[in-house]
Amino acid sequence: MKEKKISADWYVAATHWLTSTIAMVVFGILITLISGVVSQSPSFVLVVTVVFYPLAMWLAVKYSARYLDKTYIISNAKQVVILSTVYIIIVGGGFRVAGVISEGSITIEHFAFFLAIIAFYFASKKYIKENSPQVS
Repeated sequence: MKEKKISADWYVAATHWLTSTIAMVVFGILITLISGVVSQSPSFVLVVTVVFYPLAMWLAVKYSARYLDKTYIISNAKQVVILSTVYIIIVGGGFRVAGVISEGSITIEHFAFFLAIIAFYFASKKYIKENSPQVS
């Protein structure tokens, strides 16, 4: 069995945020493609995307939490959850704010992102748990 790494909380949180974000992009592409095949209506694709965006984030967090549990020793799960949520708010929110400034309006995708952040926080809180190194 692969030995777990000891890393700082900020590093584990960054890994969680990045892993969740990458998984979320993959899930988002799949959701959009499937909804686009089912219906050619842009409004249908938009509604499906908004509805499933928080669910996809939940699944991405669950995947990331499993990866973290196998790879890292997590000694302060609460700190990892808070830091990773701050990362997604600053980076993802920064892109959304830049988009609002350039477009001049808030869109339904911004609301979906807000819901996804809430799903990210609560799923992270549920699935990221403290673990200890396994003694061989």
